[in-house]
Amino acid sequence: MSLTIAILAHHHLNRVERLVHILSDQNVNICIHVDSDASAVKFRQLHSTFSGRKNVHFVKRISCDWGDFSLINAELRMCTDILKKWPETTHVQLISGDSLPVKPMNALRKMLAMNQDVDFIESVAVGDNNWIAGGLGIERFTLHFPFSWKTERRRFDTAVNIQRKLRIKRRMPKGLKPYIGSQWWCLTRETIQAILDDPNKSVYDAYFSKCWIPDESYFQTLVRKYARKIQSRSLMYYHFDHQGKPTTIYDDHCDILGGVDEFFARKIWPGANELYQTCASGFDGGSGALASRIKLADDRRKTGRQGLRMQGRAPNKWHEKQRSTAAPYYVFSGVQAIFPKFDDWLEAKVDDRPHGKIFAKDAVHFRGNTKTGPGGLSTNPNIRDCAPSDFLGNLSWQSRENKMAFHFESDDQQEIGGYLAKDSNANLYFVRHSWVLNMMNEGIDNHHLLQAKAAQFLANEHAFLSELQEAGGANIWTLGEVLSNPVSILSTILKDLEYSGTIAPMILPEITNAGRVVDFARMLKDIGINIDMAMIETSHINTQQDSQIIINK
Repeated sequence: MSLTIAILAHHHLNRVERLVHILSDQNVNICIHVDSDASAVKFRQLHSTFSGRKNVHFVKRISCDWGDFSLINAELRMCTDILKKWPETTHVQLISGDSLPVKPMNALRKMLAMNQDVDFIESVAVGDNNWIAGGLGIERFTLHFPFSWKTERRRFDTAVNIQRKLRIKRRMPKGLKPYIGSQWWCLTRETIQAILDDPNKSVYDAYFSKCWIPDESYFQTLVRKYARKIQSRSLMYYHFDHQGKPTTIYDDHCDILGGVDEFFARKIWPGANELYQTCASGFDGGSGALASRIKLADDRRKTGRQGLRMQGRAPNKWHEKQRSTAAPYYVFSGVQAIFPKFDDWLEAKVDDRPHGKIFAKDAVHFRGNTKTGPGGLSTNPNIRDCAPSDFLGNLSWQSRENKMAFHFESDDQQEIGGYLAKDSNANLYFVRHSWVLNMMNEGIDNHHLLQAKAAQFLANEHAFLSELQEAGGANIWTLGEVLSNPVSILSTILKDLEYSGTIAPMILPEITNAGRVVDFARMLKDIGINIDMAMIETSHINTQQDSQIIINK
């Protein structure tokens, strides 16, 4: 059994040199293709280093572009040279220049000797899997791709969309069914020879040269025609994130890299000195936790730690679900209209004062009207409104050790409303039609202005209420219910805030004089505002402004 390693290298040729030394010392043949776009000086240095070694061979260089058939041409050149130079070769393992062996080559030879007629290549039927992450599926076989996805993205997307609208579809060569999988395979000599000698090879090459990312489909499709037996897996450890980008392996993974089932691993960071040094003596067995550690890192990259916003990038809504905040918090909507001194009352009860209207249009009103908020957050509403959910997330993170609370009203910036409704950490206390009290106390005489403001507040309330009802879990009262029984909402808030004192009897905060609210609401209705009078009319409206004691019965 004779093994040859084919290396597809593009850059960091000093690391390629280290890789070749490691493999050459383990008595395997090595065939190398270096992208012609790589430095000519560094290539000559690499070539001269191994010029005297009979088990190291360099093929003629060509330029290789990502997702282009030039990669297949480079691989075919290596396959052709390998079969000519080392006719005793029984298996060819394709790896990248940023790979490292994680197990001894003797272990690989032993495994291949036990599976002499097996081709190890990930080969999955298109449409029957979730292998593709963030890319085209069957369309990579049926459309034309005259533009580079990497360097001509706009033209690429335009060409794809035009072909979709015109329903342009290419046909696969007769007898082929599309398969897809990892680029990194280990094939038997017989399979490679059959691919190279196929009389229809020129037809296949012409077809795949117009496919997108053919290095993930050319060999994966053709082996199904020639292989005696296929194990649909790669002997290379790799991981793609949720965006289809390869995960980089660092020195941090050194202690567990030996625990993977595969014989090679990529993509190795070129600065991972410890990995390259350790590889020469062999990795320990490790704990087999590499996959779980990378998954944790991948999840952290998508959502971060609970409630922590990343400084390095904004989240992509297409890829990421709504991120939660760091800790439970409390949102009062319409409460202050009924209880003007609610904040003073609550601070006396729980020894913590709520923020004001942090989403007000004029400014961010932190508790105490400070010029900056926790963690240096700005009171500038323009900064806040660039990313309201991130602003809230940062405030929550800075306040995660306390019970953060704030007010959110119908005249605030409403964009954050949907986020509040869906956030599992949000405890919402919403009083419907409470804005009517604020408008009544403003004393607006101009009916046109009054009608415009009331209509906007009502629309904002309906939109927020719809979000709350869809998400579920919010505490909702009508204005009439709170005015008739103010203890209900106040006792609920205290219980949720884990107030340790006695709730009944309760000293209430000052209540707004609501004696005219029914008449004012009817007046709004008469000028065209669709007020629901049932939410305001009550069997009893408390008009007393002084603090009072109500006993729960």
